[in-house]
Amino acid sequence: MSTISFEFDRNDSQSDDMYTTPLGPLSPQEKSPRPQPLPLPPLIVSLTLNSSSNEKEESDYVNDIQTLIQSSNDLTFPLEDSWTFWYYKNDRMCDWKDNLIELSTISTVESFWSVFNRLKLPSGISQGCDYFLFKKHIQPMWEDQYNRSGGRWCLGLSKPQRVNELDTYWLYTLLSLIGDQYGDDAYNVNGCVVSVRNKGDRISLWTRDWRNADVTKRIGSRFREVADIPRALPLVFESHDDQESKRGASAKILFRA
Repeated sequence: MSTISFEFDRNDSQSDDMYTTPLGPLSPQEKSPRPQPLPLPPLIVSLTLNSSSNEKEESDYVNDIQTLIQSSNDLTFPLEDSWTFWYYKNDRMCDWKDNLIELSTISTVESFWSVFNRLKLPSGISQGCDYFLFKKHIQPMWEDQYNRSGGRWCLGLSKPQRVNELDTYWLYTLLSLIGDQYGDDAYNVNGCVVSVRNKGDRISLWTRDWRNADVTKRIGSRFREVADIPRALPLVFESHDDQESKRGASAKILFRA
């Protein structure tokens, strides 16, 4: 992969029977008698007498938990689906499929962060390159059987937005996928792509079958919500069929969220 005890000063001149109230605009400057503690209720007295045995039990419990956590290699948080990171390098001397590089497959929260933290952020990759995150069994291309009838929700960002916004929206999009944020419609969400281009960048959420309009629209609305995309930024849907038939031209906008 080419690529991410505090210390208290007791040496004061005051007696134990007196203390000085901290000075402030509303603080009295004279010394005040130290308040006397209230007597303990009988129940508290009883619990205090048995505190040594209780403290030992609590200490043993804490030690057991610490040992369990430190010694366990299986203390992980599994994801609902396994996902694969891909990278597209912009090498014009190679075919498109040869430029597509499978990076790593994740199945836990820990493995996601392990991979994500080692990758360059989208704002740091070269022009013409892409990152993908797709379900393990789906390849990030129109020709894949799970993508043929689908489409994509597209968020376009200008070059000035690359520095402060692209990386944030990309992370939110990733978290919405691995966090299973699309509810009953998650089956119809295949993956996402971030594309860095000279004229402007794009984040896309790919779906399985655009012909179910209600599901497609719900996914778009949820995408805007979980990625925290403001209404001022257009979020539009295009089918893969239309994109493929209009290479080099603008695809037809089918839905807006």
